[in-house]
Order: sequence, then C-alpha cells, then structure tokens
Amino acid sequence: MHGRGLGRVSTARLSRRQVLTGGAAGLGLLGLGGGMAAAIAEAGDPDPVRSVTVAYTASGQRRGLGADEARDLPASSRVMPDVDDSGPARRQQDFLDGCAPWLATLPAQRREAAVSALLDLWVLSDELPATLAGGVGPWRYVWARDAAFAAVAFVRIGFAEYGWKQLLYLQSLQASDGSFAARVIPETGLAPDDRQSQFDALGLVLWAVSEVHSAPSANGESFALAELRSLLHRTSERLFDHTGHGHSLPPAGPDYWEVVESRVTLGLAAPTLVGLDALTGLCAAEPELWDHLGGGVDAVFGTAQAFAETFARTFGANGLQRYPTSGGSDSAIAYLSLSGVGARDESAASAAGQGKHAKPPVLEAPMLAGAWERLEQPAGGIKPGHGWLIDRSSWTPSTSLMGLGFARLGDVERAEAVLDWLSANRTVVGSFPEKVSADGEPVSVAPLSWTAANVIITLDELYGPSRRDDG
Repeated sequence: MHGRGLGRVSTARLSRRQVLTGGAAGLGLLGLGGGMAAAIAEAGDPDPVRSVTVAYTASGQRRGLGADEARDLPASSRVMPDVDDSGPARRQQDFLDGCAPWLATLPAQRREAAVSALLDLWVLSDELPATLAGGVGPWRYVWARDAAFAAVAFVRIGFAEYGWKQLLYLQSLQASDGSFAARVIPETGLAPDDRQSQFDALGLVLWAVSEVHSAPSANGESFALAELRSLLHRTSERLFDHTGHGHSLPPAGPDYWEVVESRVTLGLAAPTLVGLDALTGLCAAEPELWDHLGGGVDAVFGTAQAFAETFARTFGANGLQRYPTSGGSDSAIAYLSLSGVGARDESAASAAGQGKHAKPPVLEAPMLAGAWERLEQPAGGIKPGHGWLIDRSSWTPSTSLMGLGFARLGDVERAEAVLDWLSANRTVVGSFPEKVSADGEPVSVAPLSWTAANVIITLDELYGPSRRDDG
C-alpha cells in the first residue's frame, strides 16, 4: 500500500546546498512552526512524536496528548470523556452533524479517515478566529498560508460562513503595505517573532477568496466581495508592486520551507501565478472593486498576462524546478494545479472586455508523477524537495498537496494512492501527523491543519457533489 502506483523510492546525495539548507536551523519548517533543529536531529536520532492528537481535556482547554493519555479518548472524538464543560462535546457533535451531508457523498471506505481529517480541522479551529497550524508549542499559531487552505476545506464541507470568517480575520491582520506576518498568535493577532513575511500568502489567500466567494452563503447568495475590499486592494497592489506589474518574478524570501533564500523559489512564484489568476475571476465577478487600481480591471488582466509570460520563460522553460533554472523537483509544483488558467481565462477575460489571457505551461499529471518519483521517501510519502535532505521522513503537507494536485488534474488512481498512504500512516487515535519516519512511524506533531485541509479538499475533488455532477 505504501507508495502504490506512485513510483520508486528515491535516493540522493548530500550537496553543499543541502548542507546550507540544514544550517538554517532556527527558522522552522513548512509554514507549520516546527523547529528545524529538531528535524536536523532526526538525521542522527529519530524525531520523537510530541503529540498523537489535540483534544479538550478535563481542564476545559485543548492540548496535545501523548499516546498514553490518548488511550482514554473516545473513538472519532477530540474531547476527553472527563471534560466537565459540555460545550466542546456539543460543538463537536454539531460540527459532525453539519458534515454529514458531505460525508454521505464519499465512498464508505473513505469515511473513517475523512472523519479524522474533519475532527483534526475542527479541534484546531473551534472558537478561534482562524485555524491553527497545529496545537502544541511552536505550531500553535495562525499562518495565512495554512488558514487559506483551511478556509477552502470548510467551504467544501458546507461551512462556507466559517471559511469567510477566516478570510475576514486575515484581512484584519494584514499590514498597510499588504504583507502578512509569517505567523500570529490567535488570541492577539500579533506576531510572536520577527521572522520574515512570506510572499506566498498573498496568492494563496486570493485563491481562497475566489474559492469561498464561489460558494453560496447560508442565504443562498454569494458573499459580498466588498467586505474584503481592503484585503483585495492591498494584496493586489503588493503583488503588482513586487512583480513589476507581472514583468518580473517575486523577490527572494522564505516559502513553505521557511529557510533563508537568496533566489526566488517555485514556492513563491507558483502561488503568485495562482493568486493573479484568482484575481481575474474576481474581477469578472465584481469589476467595480478594482476601479482605483491604476488601470482598474485592465491592470489586473495586464499584470496576470505579463506574469504568466514571465513564469513561462523562467520556471516553465526550465522544468518547473525549485529555482528558475535549477534546484531539482519541489512539491510546490502541485500549487499550479490550483490555478484556473486555461479553464476559465477566456470567459473571465471576455466578461472584463479583455482579449485572451496568456497561459503558463500547462501542468499535467505525468509531470506531477515525475516529481513524486524523484521525491519519494522510504516510508512511501515524499520530502518537500530535491534539496531537502535534513531527514528521510515523509512530510504529510507536501505529500497531501501532491495528492490534491493529482485529484485536480484528474489522475484518480494516484490521488487515491496518496489518500491510502495518508490514511494508513495516522497516529494511534487517527490524527494526521506532520511527518512519518523512514521506518513508517508517525513523528513530530499531530494533528496538522494543512494536511487535514488537503485531505478534505482532495476527497471533495474526487467524490464531492461537483465531481458527482460532472460524472
């Protein structure tokens, strides 16, 4: 089952670049707050599991549980039985009841793992303004990137209002220059440290806005984009300014690897492409929102077209590697599957009075499969990229993102195989961990909201109402 249909286990040599990557020890990993020092330690010693899940305990607070503590946790629950406050259990049941129609669209064999993903997402979101990346230590913060995926997952399962609420919260956090802090404390909205803003958040948040806006609210109508006027304007202006209105790549900086970079990465450029494409769809929906953006709607479509061309002659012309002309495979390639370019560009451009929108290189399933084969790890999942040799673990955010990519590209067999692997490598209580060791053991922390969100969106892509209607 491990790696079924996904390619061979890869081996690699240590390079100077990989040594340098490992040397950036204090910056954290994958946008999820994990200390890189712990990951480096795993190269010599196994990384311990810090939590097998997060649950509400007798104190009434949610916290990470070890394997021994979690033995008393009821099946399909993230609330311990000795919690005096009935609120968490009631809210959990209300949430599951609300998910029941969505769960009914899934094949029976997928529902148990789907419930795990739903509960992981719920326990990291319950009564919070936005979803946490994880529930313990340096993971217990809100990343705009992770929250964007969580917002889309909530929409897919029928909780569009909560997805919209997360976007409104992100708007409240955004600086006047359009940037987002890398991570924030949910109770205060303040950054816990001075780590550099991550440019990928811009495009991924715009993608999430487009996804959530396309879903009906409780009254059956689309959400009003005017409520996100500040976020849309600040984000688009920052994208325009930092790409020369599409004629240059974004500036170098940390992406989901969260290491110092001197060159722009695919992890920044691909979300930028996705975000600019999302803007074209939003312009078609409500063009009056863009009237003061220089050329208004014209500026959006012109920038999107120019960046598509910039991306095509750099990353696209050189095999979609981590850097514009080098660096090897990177799981960030799967971001490109989120783009609607090629599917809706002509209709959106027509609605805005524009000509055809230039397309970047089309991402096809075989390209994604090739990247998977080059990144596969001993346990059957993948590492984030070719230059990532800190350990031999499989990283579930990258693995699940690739699974989502396969589903989006119509490669059902490979998407199913990724879901099989993720389902088989959960913790003893069913949560999805950050990593799976080379020996096949869940390690680091569980749950992880980005992984849970990716699983939910993948399931919806494969079996949800829109897929069923298309079939």
